Amino acid sequence: MKAPVLLVLLLAVAVAVAFFIFSKPSYPLTEEDAKKYFMEDLAEKYPDADVREIVEIISLNSSDGAHFYQLKARVTRGLHTPCPERLDVHYDYPPKNFIAQPPAYITKGCKICIGVEKCVLAFPEEAIIASHTYSGAESVASFIRQHSDAKPNAKFMESFRGFSDVWLVSWSSESSGKSYLVVLSKTQNKILSVEELQPA
Repeated sequence: MKAPVLLVLLLAVAVAVAFFIFSKPSYPLTEEDAKKYFMEDLAEKYPDADVREIVEIISLNSSDGAHFYQLKARVTRGLHTPCPERLDVHYDYPPKNFIAQPPAYITKGCKICIGVEKCVLAFPEEAIIASHTYSGAESVASFIRQHSDAKPNAKFMESFRGFSDVWLVSWSSESSGKSYLVVLSKTQNKILSVEELQPA
C-alpha cells in the first residue's frame, strides 16, 4: 500500500516540475517591473559604470498580440576622465528568445562618431573627447598630459556668447590651479574657442 502511494506522489512531483520547466514563464508586464528588471541587469553587467540610466521605454504589442517593452539605457564608464566610454544598451522585456541585443558603442578608445557619416556632438562624452582631440585643442591636450588629475565637466547650452547649440567643456586640475573652457559646436563638429581661465 505504501509503495503505490509513494509512486503516485513521485509522479505528481515529476509532473509539477516538468510543467514548471517547460511552461512559458509568466512575466509581470508592467512598465515599473520592466524598468526594475533592466536596472538590476545593468548593475550586474556593468558594475563599474559611473552612469546607468534608462533613456527610453516603448510599450508595444507583437503580431501575435503579446505585450512587451523595448528599453534603451545609457551606460558610461570613466565620465570624469579624458576618454569616457559610452554605450547604449537595448533590451526587450520579456526577453525575445532569450537573446540580448549587443550594446552600441557611442564612444570607445577615445574615438567619437563611431560608424556615423555626419558627426554631431550629441552627448557629453563626445564633447569631452572632442575638447582635447580636435584641432585647436592642443593647449588642453598638453594640460591633460601634464596634470593627471585634470577632470572635465560638459554642459550643453542653447546659446553662449553669441554662439548657438554649443557644448561647454571645462577642464580643471587641483594640482595646477589652472583651468580651461572649451566651446564646441554641436552640429558643426568643431571647436569655437579655447580659453584659459584665471584662478579665482
